[in-house]
Amino acid sequence: MNTSSINPENLQKLIDIGISLSKEKNIDILLENILTEARQISNSDGGTLYLKTDDDRLKFEIMHTESKNIFLGGSHKPVDENKFYPVKLYLDNEPNVHSVSAVCALEGVTIKIDDAYTDPNFDFSGPKGFDIKNRYRSKSFLNIPLKNHKDDVIGVLQLLNAQDENKNIISFSDNIINLVESLASQASIALTNQLLIEEQKQLFKSFIQLVSEALEKKDAATGGHCTRVPNITMMIAEAINADKQGSYKKFKFNDEEMEELYVAGWLHDFGKVATPEYVMNKSTKLEGLYDKIDHIKIRFEVLKRDVKIKYYDLMNEKNEDLSDEMNEKIKQIEDDCLFLEECNIGGESFSENLKDRVKKIAENKIFYNGDYINILSKEEVDFLTLERGTLNSNEMKVMQDHVSLTYELLDKLPYPKHLKQVPFYAGCHHEKINGEGYPNGYKGDELPIQARIIALADVFEGLTAPDRPYKEGYKLSKAMNILKAMTLGNEIDKNIFNLFIKDKLYLKYAKKYINSSQIDKINEKDFLL
Repeated sequence: MNTSSINPENLQKLIDIGISLSKEKNIDILLENILTEARQISNSDGGTLYLKTDDDRLKFEIMHTESKNIFLGGSHKPVDENKFYPVKLYLDNEPNVHSVSAVCALEGVTIKIDDAYTDPNFDFSGPKGFDIKNRYRSKSFLNIPLKNHKDDVIGVLQLLNAQDENKNIISFSDNIINLVESLASQASIALTNQLLIEEQKQLFKSFIQLVSEALEKKDAATGGHCTRVPNITMMIAEAINADKQGSYKKFKFNDEEMEELYVAGWLHDFGKVATPEYVMNKSTKLEGLYDKIDHIKIRFEVLKRDVKIKYYDLMNEKNEDLSDEMNEKIKQIEDDCLFLEECNIGGESFSENLKDRVKKIAENKIFYNGDYINILSKEEVDFLTLERGTLNSNEMKVMQDHVSLTYELLDKLPYPKHLKQVPFYAGCHHEKINGEGYPNGYKGDELPIQARIIALADVFEGLTAPDRPYKEGYKLSKAMNILKAMTLGNEIDKNIFNLFIKDKLYLKYAKKYINSSQIDKINEKDFLL
């Protein structure tokens, strides 16, 4: 930055501007502030700030023409790319020497134009077209490259129509050029810092989405779950921020807290990378490397064979037709086999009567390996009589361990300060407010609002998921009844549940992410607590 020819008053102004720009974290507002400050310090009527794209173009980011009340980009309406096409730095693989902004970017030098209409070096058909359409006169231009810490051009600051104190258009003086170049140097530092931060954020977001894709390759249902939970999570967080009169009217997440919650939502099941596939993908109670129900069905065929042999021998011995009795026995065996096939499918409940029938069926004997044995082993009976789902206690422990592993693995990453709680929030998604969750049994105030949001999102997605191998997704009414019961049982946060109902978040999510056949009507008044 050359400040040797800048008077003390302007130098202080540059310092103040530099401090102001360095504090701005929103890139769009930062870009707008850069152009605004440059226009003010040079007393320019208009200007454009371009950013260089990866495909060697200069994209219009901010455009001002104050006398025509034209303000685009930043806090105003975005620049329409269909009206203001990005400037190509190369035409047919050759440098674009016709555009003043392109040459400024390619050569990294400041270019001053006293009058665009008489300049012989560049094509100003674009500004002239703007002039005709808006009854304007583009005259003096100043193009200054914005360079990063590696001295690479990252954008171009273009000022239009410098003015004297009487609003007369004048050329940009050497003093003004020096002043704006100094400002551009400071602006480039602030912009580079924010672009680097955004690149790091984008890299991290891409990484966590890559984790979800990796889980999807391992198990499509888990991958879908890891994608949908953060969507529900952020819907709830945004509703909390928008709540003006309800329970959260005095509470708001700031931008960094929203990012932290977003990351935790994406990574809440990260530990499943180490969960065995035979557990994670277990679609039936007897499934392991294969579904053992097929073995049981073969045993029932053997049992039917034994019954037929027994009755054929009896009929020969007694010379009596017992075919009806035999067929009734065979029919009972077939019914029992079909019943076990149904039992093999996991569900939400399994009554004592059903358990008793499984145990009674198990007592049927077949001849195997020189001896008569029960048609079902004790292990098979235990699996078939599982009350919920398809996992037994050992498999459930393996599955639940993914939560502890999620925290353990995520806690190894060197997070920036505003993401420090990601492992904790992600590791609490199976905790319950009443303290009966896992892995740590946290309860009450031990669970921050972020963990409570992810917990509800995780349950609701699990209940309505359209792609689970072991069950069909529930209809909205059934899913909401279960959520309500969990809330009444002090498992789910009451205020979050009420907001979920009141703002129709359940329906907004359902219309986008679950099957239309699952969407039925509910009376919201019946659910508000």
